[in-house]
Amino acid sequence: MKKLIFAVLVTASLNGFAQEADKKGGADKMMQKMTTELSLTADQQAILKPIVEEQSALRKDSKENPDHADANKLKVKELNKKIKEVLTPAQLEIQKANMEKAKAEGKNGSKE
Repeated sequence: MKKLIFAVLVTASLNGFAQEADKKGGADKMMQKMTTELSLTADQQAILKPIVEEQSALRKDSKENPDHADANKLKVKELNKKIKEVLTPAQLEIQKANMEKAKAEGKNGSKE
């Protein structure tokens, strides 16, 4: 019986650790995706990384504190404007097409 309880606790701990790693990787995954899809330059990556990290933090805060959601949504929109300023017109077209595709597939894509 003790072995069974121990096994359950170990499994639960590992599962929690894996989920935490996924949460931390949100901004990194987004940067990788943007870099690949939009062919970002090293300069663009350097400029966009802190913006994407801030967006990720705001989204996480909105999930954890629903009363912050409206204020965070406005901040995310402002950050989206900053991102658009960094991208070239060709990259903006690719981004727009990708967001429309995600919407068509039923994923939660941002409008901005």
